[in-house]
Amino acid sequence: MEKFIKFKNKIELSELHKVLRDQRIILLRESQTTETIQVKIIGNLADKEIKQAFTPYHIQKIYNEFPLPLKHNSFNLLSFKPVIAMVKKIF
Repeated sequence: MEKFIKFKNKIELSELHKVLRDQRIILLRESQTTETIQVKIIGNLADKEIKQAFTPYHIQKIYNEFPLPLKHNSFNLLSFKPVIAMVKKIF
């Protein structure tokens, strides 16, 4: 199963290779848009075990699916103005 890990601080993939302690976790790639690391988990590992495998680095969140990079500033009412105008014309 694949998971996406977001660390509290920016960490390079090469640094994670050095500290990774569990052979059941394979580092795949770093996503620059979401600032997460994609990993492949072999077998069943709990989130707590995954966090322990990356000590001394602190994991902020573990995602089961790719986290969409929506930001509050880019997702605002201005992007819906054309849709709202069309709805007003209909009603």
